[in-house]
Amino acid sequence: MEIKFQKAKNEELTALIDGHFIHSNYAPSKEAQRFVDNLKIPFLPSWIIILEPALCYAVDFFKQKFPDIKIAGVRYTSQFSEFDKKLDLVLNYSEQNFKIILEKSFNEEELLTAFFVSWPASSQIFPDIEKKIWNDIKDTLERAKTLLITREYFEKKWLLNSCRFISSINKIATLKQIIDKDCLIVSSGPSLKPFINLIKNKRQNFFIICLSSAISVCLKENIIPDIFMSTDGGYWAGEHLKRILQKNSIPLAIPSEAYCSKKILHSQTILPLIYDDGFSKELTIASKIDCLYAVRNGTVSGTALLFAAKYCKKNIFMCGLDLAPQKGFQHTQPNELENNSAVFDNRIQTKEKRLSASGFSNTSLDIYRQWFNSINLSLQNRKVFRLIEKSQSKNNLGWIQDITVNEFSSFINETTYSDNAEYFTVTSFQPDRKNAALLFSNYDSEKLKKQLFPLDYVSLSHNPDNIEIRNKIEKEWQKLRKKAEGILYGNI
Repeated sequence: MEIKFQKAKNEELTALIDGHFIHSNYAPSKEAQRFVDNLKIPFLPSWIIILEPALCYAVDFFKQKFPDIKIAGVRYTSQFSEFDKKLDLVLNYSEQNFKIILEKSFNEEELLTAFFVSWPASSQIFPDIEKKIWNDIKDTLERAKTLLITREYFEKKWLLNSCRFISSINKIATLKQIIDKDCLIVSSGPSLKPFINLIKNKRQNFFIICLSSAISVCLKENIIPDIFMSTDGGYWAGEHLKRILQKNSIPLAIPSEAYCSKKILHSQTILPLIYDDGFSKELTIASKIDCLYAVRNGTVSGTALLFAAKYCKKNIFMCGLDLAPQKGFQHTQPNELENNSAVFDNRIQTKEKRLSASGFSNTSLDIYRQWFNSINLSLQNRKVFRLIEKSQSKNNLGWIQDITVNEFSSFINETTYSDNAEYFTVTSFQPDRKNAALLFSNYDSEKLKKQLFPLDYVSLSHNPDNIEIRNKIEKEWQKLRKKAEGILYGNI
């Protein structure tokens, strides 16, 4: 690709790409002004995202027309980078990762209220990229909508879970020191099974984090973890957690947003986690609970990995992390959800039919796998390994090294481990419910409603005069507020 810069007839700078003008050869700024003036944007966008704006003449006119809206540019080539200073954000196009770039640069609300537009000459000069990029944008917006639908459902649950958390816990664990053992994170994928005996025999060598779906397996095999961890906001997490009632001296690491029954919260030692965003964070801080910071993630195994990276000094091993559908059971047995489902198996709707259906491709697993591939952790001299036999591995996690049973056994035998240590202090604790309730009552209700009803507010941004949507939000808000305050004040 050959790019040449030259003066247009009016002395402004223009450019040619492989002999084609990307701006007018007569008056580039006039051309850009006409383009912006003639463009119809049917709503007030959060961002205007220009696909290859080249010398960025259009940016000035967009900012004149929309002074409060930020402008982003997607670069197809680095040869226009000297003009990037006009843009509020620059995204460099990558055919393999552009969807990830979009999702990392904007949240779901921003994506669904952004206005995407191609600079006309760019779409003619880069037709192949344009076709691919618009498909990527379409896919990203569809995913953003799906995530926002999920969030709209879960935001309400997270709020009520947080209120229940604050009103119920009475015994908390605090971390006394950074953990100086290798960390083993136990998930429940079928690839866990070949490693169970080795983990059981060498249990004292690791700080073990047992994720919620693996609780039944670990307890059946008498693998006693250092902590349990759960982050799911839905009721199904509670099915796994039922088993820990017999092990109430082992801390349950859980954010306030996660689902957990009042009985478990009241009887179990809780290691409170807190995410660095959302109203639940502010509610938890107001209740004066001493928490460890955690990172919100679509899967508990992602949160566990980042927890281990922050609070453990040595290598991190992850087992049962298949991130791919398998034939037969999708989890190492026993599994509480499998036990629940098996009750409904019969001659018509058989177990084999149900298991076959669960073995098909799973979009969520693909998304989680992409996250593990793309995350950039600063671990210094430490490493992250996935324990999995080659016969069970259907993917790779990029920078995370796969090791087999034999390789894991050799690694253990060649490594010196520190002695056991008491990492936690356990104390009785009563959260400040009154202060949390006051925060809830005095909080900016419009700000909170935007968090609790994100999809509805996106719809409003496209149609601000829709009274029906506003009435729906207000009705659901009043109902939710009454229930949340009832939980905090102990009336529910």
